[in-house]
Amino acid sequence: MPLPNETIKELLLKSKTLNEEEFNAVERESQRTGVPVIRLLIANGRLTQGYLNELISGFLNIPIFDFKASQLKPETIEALPESIARRRQIIVFGKNQEKNSFKVAMADATDIENINFLKEYLKGEIEPYIASLSDLKMGFRLYKKKSSKEFETMISERVREVGASLKQGGGANILESVPLVQLFDTIIDYAAILDASDIYFQPEEDVLKIRFRVDGLLKDIISIDKSINDGVVARAKTLSGLRIDEHLKPQDGRFRFRSSDIDLDIRTAIMPTFFGEKISLRILGANQSFISFEELGMNQNIIENLIKAVKRPYGMVLSSGPTGSGKTTTIYGILNVLNKPEVHITTIEDPVEYIVQNVSQTQVNQQAGIDFASGLRALLRHSPDIIFIGEIRDTDTAGISVNAALTGHLLISTIHTNDAPGAVMRLLNLNVPPFLIGSTVNAVLAQRLVRKICVNCIESYSPPPALKKQIETEAARKNEKARMPSILYRGKGCSTCGNTGYEGRIGIFELFTIDENVKSIINSQGLNSEMLKKAAKEQNMTSMFEDGINKAEVGVTTIEEVMRVISE
Repeated sequence: MPLPNETIKELLLKSKTLNEEEFNAVERESQRTGVPVIRLLIANGRLTQGYLNELISGFLNIPIFDFKASQLKPETIEALPESIARRRQIIVFGKNQEKNSFKVAMADATDIENINFLKEYLKGEIEPYIASLSDLKMGFRLYKKKSSKEFETMISERVREVGASLKQGGGANILESVPLVQLFDTIIDYAAILDASDIYFQPEEDVLKIRFRVDGLLKDIISIDKSINDGVVARAKTLSGLRIDEHLKPQDGRFRFRSSDIDLDIRTAIMPTFFGEKISLRILGANQSFISFEELGMNQNIIENLIKAVKRPYGMVLSSGPTGSGKTTTIYGILNVLNKPEVHITTIEDPVEYIVQNVSQTQVNQQAGIDFASGLRALLRHSPDIIFIGEIRDTDTAGISVNAALTGHLLISTIHTNDAPGAVMRLLNLNVPPFLIGSTVNAVLAQRLVRKICVNCIESYSPPPALKKQIETEAARKNEKARMPSILYRGKGCSTCGNTGYEGRIGIFELFTIDENVKSIINSQGLNSEMLKKAAKEQNMTSMFEDGINKAEVGVTTIEEVMRVISE
């Protein structure tokens, strides 16, 4: 079982990470929310997972599992079935034939029951290693090599079965076609295995193309007989509670899907196209776990300043970035930090992606007359303390949001700008007076998502002169510091990452706080974006570009990936 709170308390007090009063306050919050003390400390920026692992490692004399230094092999981890590994949060990553012992990375290296189980199952001695959940998740992906081949075979077989069913007259009862249901379910299962964020059923002139979005990039999966499209569309509409007889208008819905032992919430969008109706499925975790800012990729300085901004009793905190940059995930992380019994949190979202306990969440519904502006007006009559508005995109929403923030509410929202300082200019373009911007905006967080280097095939190299020149040119274009690390990292490509060299994504961030100097600049004559960027430098803001370089230097991502998402 995990270390008791008393032991954790002793370690943290001894290391002077926090004092007894602070720990007791966190412990009370843990008892109220059911979230472990450690998770709360990490989420609030008081502790990092790496530092915690070092403390526990020293206390228990158990080594820390270093994923980058461990070249994992599928045949090694498959000593333990995937279902058992995931359920028990363990990865077998090494074996000593002479000693008949196994090296095992564990989320809880003190769990005697797990260790005894492994001894019996593997018929050998167990050497436990401390591992973070993120490292274990990377290890679980090694099971994908076998799973991918199986799913590709299964999908091809299901397609043949559906085609045979249609030829035998099954078209009249297409919704009851067992092969069609199995095909649809198999495709979603495969997407879940690949950690895809989206599934596209895209009809073309002669075929139905099925594509997944994995780590932000599209991947063609299979092209099948276009005659199946009507059945697939009908299946998606039925699950999502949409009109089956409507083929000329877009429709949106959602449904719950059970994949292996994981519940998924799937958001459905149907769009008529020239060659037939197209389906887009957005895959969301049904039970969103408690997300810490550290797990999102924020550095400690940004975490501390962001928490200061969101814990002020009123004002605005904005999250900036293009579609698909992870803004919503960050917002839910903020709501997790703010979600306490003494505050009333309400939201207007389009759509509601994750359900948050004790938070009143409202879905935008244009047909019912609920948009961001009208919904916000209605919410203000419910005396909320904290409001989350999905997006500030028009003058009405901007005006109401600013006035709400000015009258004692903390308002959190997203806005589409290229960088954090640009949010100020965007609000000006939405006719918000400068003095109101300075008075209400606490901070703007801008972000992008970059692909992470596959830890199973990571290698180091010395950057060539051409790459150094590219970085210098980009830095000069952005008027930022050009700092090229002497050693960089990349993924060679392996079966785990599909030979891409990348596996998973993480955020790069910049946080622009509206301090007294920025307020005076906002209220000055001739305000422009360059003045705001200069002010950001004066407060030593780490830009997304610099944050990306820092992550490339320590082997989290590559320089090329940073350039891909930043160069715009």
